Amino acid sequence: MKKSILSILIVLACTMGCKEDGETCSAPPTVSAGEDITITDQTSIVLAGTTSEGEGKWTIAEGAGGEISSDGTHFKGLLKSTYKLKWEATNACGTSEDFVTVNLKAGCGGTKTIDQIVESIHWIQQACFRIEAKPFTIYTDPNSITKKDTADIILISHPHGDHFAPAEIDKLIGPNTILIAPADVNYTGTVAKRVTLTPGQEYQAFDCVTIKAVPAYNVNKTQFHPKSNKWVGYLVTVNGVTFYHAGDTERISEMKTFTCDIAMLPLGQTYTFDTVADAVESAKDVKAKVAIPMHFGLYEGTAADALSFKNLLDGVIPVVIKEKGL
Repeated sequence: MKKSILSILIVLACTMGCKEDGETCSAPPTVSAGEDITITDQTSIVLAGTTSEGEGKWTIAEGAGGEISSDGTHFKGLLKSTYKLKWEATNACGTSEDFVTVNLKAGCGGTKTIDQIVESIHWIQQACFRIEAKPFTIYTDPNSITKKDTADIILISHPHGDHFAPAEIDKLIGPNTILIAPADVNYTGTVAKRVTLTPGQEYQAFDCVTIKAVPAYNVNKTQFHPKSNKWVGYLVTVNGVTFYHAGDTERISEMKTFTCDIAMLPLGQTYTFDTVADAVESAKDVKAKVAIPMHFGLYEGTAADALSFKNLLDGVIPVVIKEKGL
């Protein structure tokens, strides 16, 4: 009986402030994880947590691909990623925790020439391009992807099957992928961020890449791409160069309000432009310095149309005809 009363008294004493080693405490430890951190083009930081307890522990609360050193003094993550780290310490009075956000930001890659960006553009098929705008990889309307890759930005112009294919997108998803598309592009996979744009709206990705949605629709063949659907093309500015991905469109009046360095224009005459000549005039409308034909050789348009496009713009706007594939 005496032993039981003694045990109760010890428990009560501990709840009022005793540690296991016999020392007293009045509250859980005080902890600080430090200030939030944003660094550019670096993947490792020194951890600076403090605690009144003398010892604490770091863990990763949010974010993929990171690791904390075995001695708990350093954190290493993936570039273009954001992490939430937890710092905690415990005494007999309880556990305290604090959090720090670590943003491992990529630099914007500096300024490139138009020719350098043209060189970095790879046509895969239809309206699908892979643009290696260092340090970012951008895909447009993924189609016929033959191997897994990691895209930083995926742009979808509209939900037709040759422009929006979830299985193709799945091959490109990484921990930081941003998917940008109209509202009716219903991708159910997991991405770091899903951005919905309508014509006229703008978004800046990674504080470096400016993406503006612009109208894309049919004037004559309205049953295919009606203006009311608010499907889009994109003006993308990266590395100081602006490229225009037209999506599926005919020559529309809004094109005269666009300005770009590189224009990617469809050459089909069934679903997009009525004629190759319309594509030629559209390249002039958007004041392109270089034009790249797309959307030919699969369901509509031919390699001969691409040569005609180039010949009609000879001496006016240089045309680069890309070979299919990476």
